[in-house]
Amino acid sequence: MNVYEFLSTHRSVLEAIQSLPAKPSDVKYIELYKDYVRLTEEGHKKVYILQYLSDEYKVDERTIYRVVKRLSAIVKL
Repeated sequence: MNVYEFLSTHRSVLEAIQSLPAKPSDVKYIELYKDYVRLTEEGHKKVYILQYLSDEYKVDERTIYRVVKRLSAIVKL
């Protein structure tokens, strides 16, 4: 399969992805976001959550803020 065939086959999905506030590369942060939600629901303080996730996933706290903002956005389909 060449690039043209792939794009033609998955056109509708790719068009939907373009309208999202997230980037396709955010897929690498799915587990981080799941952990963020879990820790928030458990009642941990945001400072603790950010420090824990920063250490666990080797990213800076500012990246966590950006990822959480993007992945928390409501999607209208």
